Amino acid sequence: MLFDLHPKIELRELFGRGTEVEYIIQQVISRNWVIISGQRGIGKTSVMKVSINELRRRNSTDGIYLNLRGVKTLRELLSLLISEINRNKLFNIFNVNVNLNFGPLGVELKRGRLTVQRGLLELLLSINRDMVIGLDEVQELSPVSKPLLDVLGNVFMSNPKVRFIFSGSYVGLVKALLSPKEGSPLLGRPPVEVRLRPFDKITSINFLKQGMMELGVDFENNEAEEVVNKLDGIVGWLTLFGNNYAIRKLNYEYSLQSTIEEGKRIMLEELNHFLEGRNRELYLAILSSLKVTKRWKDIKFATSVKLKRSIDDKEFSSALESLIKYNFIDKIKEGEYQITDPILREIDFDHVGRTV
Repeated sequence: MLFDLHPKIELRELFGRGTEVEYIIQQVISRNWVIISGQRGIGKTSVMKVSINELRRRNSTDGIYLNLRGVKTLRELLSLLISEINRNKLFNIFNVNVNLNFGPLGVELKRGRLTVQRGLLELLLSINRDMVIGLDEVQELSPVSKPLLDVLGNVFMSNPKVRFIFSGSYVGLVKALLSPKEGSPLLGRPPVEVRLRPFDKITSINFLKQGMMELGVDFENNEAEEVVNKLDGIVGWLTLFGNNYAIRKLNYEYSLQSTIEEGKRIMLEELNHFLEGRNRELYLAILSSLKVTKRWKDIKFATSVKLKRSIDDKEFSSALESLIKYNFIDKIKEGEYQITDPILREIDFDHVGRTV
Protein backbone atom coordinates (compact mmCIF):
# COMPACT_ATOMS: atom_id res chain seq x y z
CA MET A 1 0.00 0.00 0.00
CA LEU A 2 1.57 3.28 -1.13
CA PHE A 3 0.24 5.33 1.78
CA ASP A 4 1.52 2.96 4.49
CA LEU A 5 3.86 5.09 6.63
CA HIS A 6 6.29 2.23 7.32
CA PRO A 7 9.34 1.83 5.06
CA LYS A 8 8.56 -0.40 2.11
CA ILE A 9 9.95 -3.95 1.99
CA GLU A 10 8.50 -5.43 -1.21
CA LEU A 11 9.32 -4.14 -4.69
CA ARG A 12 5.63 -4.09 -5.62
CA GLU A 13 5.02 -1.60 -2.78
CA LEU A 14 7.74 0.78 -3.95
CA PHE A 15 6.72 3.54 -6.36
CA GLY A 16 9.04 5.16 -8.86
CA ARG A 17 12.33 3.65 -7.65
CA GLY A 18 12.49 0.42 -9.65
CA THR A 19 15.44 1.63 -11.74
CA GLU A 20 17.47 2.48 -8.65
CA VAL A 21 16.70 -0.87 -7.00
CA GLU A 22 17.73 -2.81 -10.12
CA TYR A 23 20.98 -0.86 -10.30
CA ILE A 24 21.76 -1.50 -6.63
CA ILE A 25 21.07 -5.22 -7.04
CA GLN A 26 23.42 -5.45 -10.02
CA GLN A 27 26.15 -3.57 -8.15
CA VAL A 28 25.89 -5.82 -5.10
CA ILE A 29 25.88 -8.98 -7.23
CA SER A 30 29.00 -7.60 -8.93
CA ARG A 31 30.57 -7.31 -5.45
CA ASN A 32 30.51 -3.53 -5.29
CA TRP A 33 29.43 -1.74 -2.15
CA VAL A 34 26.74 0.95 -2.43
CA ILE A 35 25.84 4.22 -0.69
CA ILE A 36 22.26 5.50 -1.04
CA SER A 37 22.17 9.28 -0.58
CA GLY A 38 19.52 12.00 -0.64
CA GLN A 39 17.55 14.29 1.64
CA ARG A 40 15.30 13.21 4.49
CA GLY A 41 11.97 11.70 3.42
CA ILE A 42 13.23 10.84 -0.05
CA GLY A 43 12.90 7.07 0.50
CA LYS A 44 16.45 5.89 1.27
CA THR A 45 15.35 3.36 3.89
CA SER A 46 12.67 1.87 1.62
CA VAL A 47 15.08 1.53 -1.30
CA MET A 48 17.64 -0.13 0.99
CA LYS A 49 15.14 -2.58 2.51
CA VAL A 50 13.62 -3.49 -0.86
CA SER A 51 17.07 -4.02 -2.39
CA ILE A 52 18.09 -6.33 0.47
CA ASN A 53 14.83 -8.25 0.18
CA GLU A 54 15.13 -8.60 -3.61
CA LEU A 55 18.71 -9.86 -3.30
CA ARG A 56 17.48 -12.46 -0.83
CA ARG A 57 14.60 -13.48 -3.10
CA ARG A 58 16.38 -13.52 -6.46
CA ASN A 59 19.94 -14.33 -5.60
CA SER A 60 19.70 -16.30 -2.33
CA THR A 61 21.82 -13.61 -0.70
CA ASP A 62 21.33 -13.42 3.06
CA GLY A 63 20.70 -9.91 4.27
CA ILE A 64 20.13 -7.84 7.38
CA TYR A 65 19.19 -4.21 7.92
CA LEU A 66 20.60 -2.09 10.76
CA ASN A 67 19.17 1.30 11.74
CA LEU A 68 22.13 3.17 13.24
CA ARG A 69 20.18 6.13 14.60
CA GLY A 70 21.76 6.85 17.99
CA VAL A 71 24.54 4.27 17.52
CA LYS A 72 27.84 6.05 18.25
CA THR A 73 30.36 3.32 19.11
CA LEU A 74 31.74 0.11 17.63
CA ARG A 75 30.48 -1.75 20.69
CA GLU A 76 26.91 -0.62 19.98
CA LEU A 77 27.31 -1.53 16.30
CA LEU A 78 28.65 -4.98 17.15
CA SER A 79 25.83 -5.59 19.64
CA LEU A 80 23.21 -4.52 17.09
CA LEU A 81 24.77 -6.67 14.36
CA ILE A 82 24.82 -9.79 16.56
CA SER A 83 21.26 -9.09 17.70
CA GLU A 84 20.00 -8.90 14.09
CA ILE A 85 21.93 -12.02 13.06
CA ASN A 86 20.28 -13.91 15.91
CA ARG A 87 16.85 -12.40 15.28
CA ASN A 88 17.04 -13.53 11.65
CA LYS A 89 18.35 -16.97 12.76
CA LEU A 90 21.40 -16.74 10.49
CA PHE A 91 23.37 -19.25 12.53
CA ASN A 92 24.74 -21.25 9.60
CA ILE A 93 26.57 -18.47 7.77
CA PHE A 94 29.77 -18.65 9.82
CA ASN A 95 32.98 -20.62 9.62
CA VAL A 96 34.06 -22.24 12.88
CA ASN A 97 35.83 -19.57 14.92
CA VAL A 98 37.48 -20.00 18.31
CA ASN A 99 36.27 -16.55 19.36
CA LEU A 100 32.59 -17.15 18.58
CA ASN A 101 30.09 -19.15 20.63
CA PHE A 102 27.24 -20.90 18.81
CA GLY A 103 24.56 -21.86 21.31
CA PRO A 104 20.79 -22.33 21.54
CA LEU A 105 20.35 -18.57 21.94
CA GLY A 106 22.39 -17.77 18.84
CA VAL A 107 25.81 -16.29 18.15
CA GLU A 108 27.89 -14.41 20.70
CA LEU A 109 31.49 -13.37 21.14
CA LYS A 110 33.48 -15.09 23.86
CA ARG A 111 33.98 -12.61 26.66
CA GLY A 112 37.41 -11.13 27.25
CA ARG A 113 39.01 -12.71 24.20
CA LEU A 114 39.03 -9.72 21.82
CA THR A 115 38.83 -5.95 21.58
CA VAL A 116 35.54 -4.68 20.17
CA GLN A 117 37.22 -3.71 16.89
CA ARG A 118 38.81 -7.13 16.53
CA GLY A 119 35.57 -8.85 17.50
CA LEU A 120 33.64 -6.96 14.81
CA LEU A 121 36.29 -7.84 12.24
CA GLU A 122 36.38 -11.54 13.16
CA LEU A 123 32.60 -11.76 13.03
CA LEU A 124 32.52 -10.29 9.51
CA LEU A 125 35.46 -12.36 8.29
CA SER A 126 33.82 -15.55 9.60
CA ILE A 127 30.78 -15.17 7.31
CA ASN A 128 31.02 -17.89 4.66
CA ARG A 129 27.91 -17.22 2.54
CA ASP A 130 26.89 -14.29 0.35
CA MET A 131 25.65 -11.63 2.74
CA VAL A 132 24.52 -8.02 2.31
CA ILE A 133 24.43 -5.76 5.36
CA GLY A 134 22.44 -2.51 5.21
CA LEU A 135 23.75 0.25 7.47
CA ASP A 136 21.15 3.03 7.55
CA GLU A 137 22.13 6.51 8.87
CA VAL A 138 25.78 5.49 8.81
CA GLN A 139 26.95 9.08 9.45
CA GLU A 140 26.00 8.41 13.10
CA LEU A 141 29.20 6.36 13.37
CA SER A 142 31.42 9.27 12.29
CA PRO A 143 33.01 9.51 15.79
CA VAL A 144 34.58 6.07 15.20
CA SER A 145 35.37 6.51 11.50
CA LYS A 146 39.02 5.47 11.74
CA PRO A 147 38.64 2.05 13.43
CA LEU A 148 35.49 1.27 11.43
CA LEU A 149 37.20 2.13 8.14
CA ASP A 150 40.04 -0.18 9.13
CA VAL A 151 37.51 -2.97 9.70
CA LEU A 152 35.68 -2.27 6.43
CA GLY A 153 38.91 -2.11 4.44
CA ASN A 154 39.98 -5.47 5.85
CA VAL A 155 36.60 -7.03 5.07
CA PHE A 156 36.63 -5.65 1.51
CA MET A 157 40.04 -7.19 0.86
CA SER A 158 39.56 -10.46 2.76
CA ASN A 159 35.91 -11.51 2.49
CA PRO A 160 34.15 -10.69 -0.81
CA LYS A 161 31.09 -12.65 0.36
CA VAL A 162 30.20 -9.71 2.62
CA ARG A 163 28.82 -6.61 0.91
CA PHE A 164 27.48 -3.40 2.40
CA ILE A 165 24.74 -0.97 1.45
CA PHE A 166 25.09 2.32 3.32
CA SER A 167 22.86 5.36 3.58
CA GLY A 168 23.59 8.72 5.12
CA SER A 169 24.52 12.38 4.78
CA TYR A 170 27.79 13.39 3.13
CA VAL A 171 29.76 14.00 6.32
CA GLY A 172 32.25 12.14 8.46
CA LEU A 173 32.19 8.46 7.67
CA VAL A 174 30.14 8.80 4.47
CA LYS A 175 32.59 11.36 3.11
CA ALA A 176 35.49 9.07 4.03
CA LEU A 177 33.78 6.18 2.21
CA LEU A 178 32.95 8.10 -0.98
CA SER A 179 36.14 10.18 -1.15
CA PRO A 180 38.85 8.12 0.58
CA LYS A 181 42.06 10.03 1.22
CA GLU A 182 45.66 8.91 0.84
CA GLY A 183 46.29 6.08 3.29
CA SER A 184 42.62 5.10 3.60
CA PRO A 185 42.06 1.32 3.55
CA LEU A 186 39.32 1.94 0.96
CA LEU A 187 41.42 4.12 -1.37
CA GLY A 188 40.62 3.01 -4.92
CA ARG A 189 37.61 1.02 -3.68
CA PRO A 190 34.89 3.61 -2.96
CA PRO A 191 31.28 2.43 -2.86
CA VAL A 192 28.98 3.27 -5.77
CA GLU A 193 26.75 6.26 -4.95
CA VAL A 194 23.04 6.06 -5.77
CA ARG A 195 21.56 9.52 -5.16
CA LEU A 196 17.77 9.66 -4.83
CA ARG A 197 16.16 12.81 -6.22
CA PRO A 198 12.67 14.19 -5.53
CA PHE A 199 9.96 13.04 -7.92
CA ASP A 200 9.11 15.47 -10.71
CA LYS A 201 5.64 17.03 -10.72
CA ILE A 202 4.02 14.45 -13.02
CA THR A 203 5.46 11.48 -11.08
CA SER A 204 4.33 13.05 -7.79
CA ILE A 205 0.77 13.51 -9.07
CA ASN A 206 0.73 9.95 -10.40
CA PHE A 207 1.93 8.70 -7.01
CA LEU A 208 -0.98 10.44 -5.27
CA LYS A 209 -3.51 9.21 -7.84
CA GLN A 210 -2.31 5.60 -7.68
CA GLY A 211 -2.34 5.62 -3.88
CA MET A 212 -5.88 7.01 -3.85
CA MET A 213 -6.99 4.46 -6.45
CA GLU A 214 -5.65 1.61 -4.29
CA LEU A 215 -7.98 2.75 -1.53
CA GLY A 216 -10.95 3.61 -3.74
CA VAL A 217 -10.78 7.32 -2.94
CA ASP A 218 -11.72 10.00 -5.49
CA PHE A 219 -9.14 12.76 -5.81
CA GLU A 220 -9.37 15.81 -8.04
CA ASN A 221 -6.52 16.87 -10.33
CA ASN A 222 -6.47 20.40 -8.94
CA GLU A 223 -6.13 19.03 -5.39
CA ALA A 224 -3.25 16.76 -6.45
CA GLU A 225 -1.50 19.74 -8.05
CA GLU A 226 -1.91 21.87 -4.94
CA VAL A 227 -0.48 19.12 -2.71
CA VAL A 228 2.53 18.69 -5.00
CA ASN A 229 3.08 22.46 -5.17
CA LYS A 230 3.15 22.53 -1.35
CA LEU A 231 5.15 19.34 -0.70
CA ASP A 232 7.26 19.07 -3.88
CA GLY A 233 8.30 15.56 -4.89
CA ILE A 234 9.32 14.39 -1.41
CA VAL A 235 7.73 10.95 -1.22
CA GLY A 236 7.71 10.92 2.59
CA TRP A 237 5.50 14.02 2.76
CA LEU A 238 3.28 12.85 -0.12
CA THR A 239 2.79 9.53 1.70
CA LEU A 240 1.93 11.29 4.96
CA PHE A 241 -0.66 13.42 3.18
CA GLY A 242 -2.16 10.35 1.48
CA ASN A 243 -2.36 8.55 4.83
CA ASN A 244 -4.10 11.52 6.44
CA TYR A 245 -6.59 11.95 3.62
CA ALA A 246 -7.32 8.43 2.34
CA ILE A 247 -6.78 6.27 5.44
CA ARG A 248 -7.49 8.52 8.42
CA LYS A 249 -10.31 10.19 6.44
CA LEU A 250 -9.41 13.75 7.40
CA ASN A 251 -10.83 16.43 5.14
CA TYR A 252 -8.62 17.81 2.39
CA GLU A 253 -7.59 21.10 3.99
CA TYR A 254 -6.90 19.52 7.39
CA SER A 255 -4.97 16.64 5.78
CA LEU A 256 -2.64 19.05 4.03
CA GLN A 257 -2.19 21.29 7.07
CA SER A 258 -1.65 18.28 9.37
CA THR A 259 1.00 16.96 6.98
CA ILE A 260 2.83 20.28 7.06
CA GLU A 261 2.64 20.54 10.89
CA GLU A 262 3.74 16.93 11.47
CA GLY A 263 6.48 17.38 8.89
CA LYS A 264 7.70 20.47 10.72
CA ARG A 265 7.92 18.48 13.97
CA ILE A 266 9.91 15.74 12.22
CA MET A 267 12.25 18.23 10.55
CA LEU A 268 12.76 20.09 13.84
CA GLU A 269 13.77 16.82 15.49
CA GLU A 270 16.21 16.18 12.65
CA LEU A 271 17.54 19.73 12.84
CA ASN A 272 18.02 19.58 16.61
CA HIS A 273 19.90 16.31 16.21
CA PHE A 274 22.18 18.03 13.68
CA LEU A 275 22.69 21.07 15.95
CA GLU A 276 23.97 19.02 18.90
CA GLY A 277 27.50 20.22 19.60
CA ARG A 278 27.30 22.97 16.95
CA ASN A 279 26.87 26.75 17.05
CA ARG A 280 23.08 26.66 17.22
CA GLU A 281 22.51 30.41 16.85
CA LEU A 282 24.69 30.63 13.73
CA TYR A 283 23.01 27.76 11.90
CA LEU A 284 19.49 28.93 12.75
CA ALA A 285 20.34 32.47 11.64
CA ILE A 286 21.63 31.14 8.30
CA LEU A 287 18.49 29.07 7.74
CA SER A 288 16.30 32.02 8.65
CA SER A 289 18.21 34.23 6.20
CA LEU A 290 17.82 31.64 3.45
CA LYS A 291 14.05 32.10 3.61
CA VAL A 292 14.42 35.62 2.20
CA THR A 293 17.58 35.56 0.08
CA LYS A 294 19.76 33.15 -1.92
CA ARG A 295 23.07 34.88 -2.67
CA TRP A 296 26.11 34.11 -0.53
CA LYS A 297 26.94 37.70 0.40
CA ASP A 298 23.28 38.53 1.13
CA ILE A 299 22.84 35.44 3.31
CA LYS A 300 26.01 36.35 5.20
CA PHE A 301 24.88 39.96 5.68
CA ALA A 302 21.41 38.92 6.88
CA THR A 303 22.97 36.36 9.23
CA SER A 304 25.29 39.01 10.71
CA VAL A 305 22.33 41.32 11.29
CA LYS A 306 20.39 38.56 13.07
CA LEU A 307 23.37 37.67 15.26
CA LYS A 308 24.30 41.34 15.82
CA ARG A 309 27.94 40.57 15.10
CA SER A 310 30.28 40.18 12.16
CA ILE A 311 30.97 36.68 10.85
CA ASP A 312 34.28 35.45 9.53
CA ASP A 313 34.07 34.23 5.90
CA LYS A 314 35.65 30.91 6.83
CA GLU A 315 33.21 30.31 9.71
CA PHE A 316 30.24 31.20 7.50
CA SER A 317 31.36 29.05 4.54
CA SER A 318 32.03 26.10 6.84
CA ALA A 319 28.51 26.33 8.29
CA LEU A 320 26.97 26.53 4.79
CA GLU A 321 28.96 23.48 3.72
CA SER A 322 27.75 21.50 6.74
CA LEU A 323 24.13 22.36 5.93
CA ILE A 324 24.67 21.16 2.36
CA LYS A 325 26.30 17.91 3.44
CA TYR A 326 23.43 17.13 5.80
CA ASN A 327 20.92 17.82 3.00
CA PHE A 328 19.30 20.82 4.68
CA ILE A 329 20.21 23.18 1.84
CA ASP A 330 21.22 22.93 -1.82
CA LYS A 331 23.79 24.87 -3.78
CA ILE A 332 21.74 25.97 -6.81
CA LYS A 333 24.73 27.42 -8.65
CA GLU A 334 27.95 29.18 -7.76
CA GLY A 335 27.20 31.60 -4.93
CA GLU A 336 23.48 30.76 -4.60
CA TYR A 337 21.73 28.48 -2.11
CA GLN A 338 18.24 27.41 -1.08
CA ILE A 339 16.55 25.34 1.63
CA THR A 340 16.04 21.85 0.21
CA ASP A 341 12.86 20.62 1.86
CA PRO A 342 9.49 22.38 1.38
CA ILE A 343 8.48 21.56 4.96
CA LEU A 344 11.76 22.94 6.32
CA ARG A 345 11.00 26.21 4.53
CA GLU A 346 7.80 26.48 6.62
CA ILE A 347 9.68 26.60 9.95
CA ASP A 348 10.14 29.90 11.80
CA PHE A 349 13.85 29.55 12.59
CA ASP A 350 13.91 32.80 14.59
CA HIS A 351 11.87 31.08 17.32
CA VAL A 352 13.26 27.54 17.20
CA GLY A 353 15.74 28.20 20.00
CA ARG A 354 12.99 29.26 22.40
CA THR A 355 10.35 26.65 21.51
CA VAL A 356 12.42 23.46 21.23
